[in-house]
Amino acid sequence: MTEAVQEIPARLECAYCIRNQCHGGECKKQHHFDYNEKNCLVFKMDPRGCIREGNTTISIPLYENIPPLNVWSDDWVLCDVETAIRILEIKALNWNAKKGCLVIHCRFEYYINEYHPDYSKKAMLKLVKS
Repeated sequence: MTEAVQEIPARLECAYCIRNQCHGGECKKQHHFDYNEKNCLVFKMDPRGCIREGNTTISIPLYENIPPLNVWSDDWVLCDVETAIRILEIKALNWNAKKGCLVIHCRFEYYINEYHPDYSKKAMLKLVKS
């Protein structure tokens, strides 16, 4: 077992588990044990982390594609860790002429792994192309 897995508090194991129903796994039952004392016996760490939702502005450079709505796109870096995002709703569009990019104000879901060794607390979402 790696040190990162040991650092995850028992109450957060479901959110970080690859078997979580939001991650497409098979574990759909709520566990009936005391989260403060015992760990889940079937916990398997999802390297992507847990799924969170938020509102943000995303800058898309000129000549880059905008990710389709409700489709996971893995061309992103958040807190210095590669991640995937899914835009749920576009609220507004602006054009930044100085930077030459389209600014999207949106509600989105994203994977974040606060226990990744490269994680930094500076939350900056950047588009990277592979």
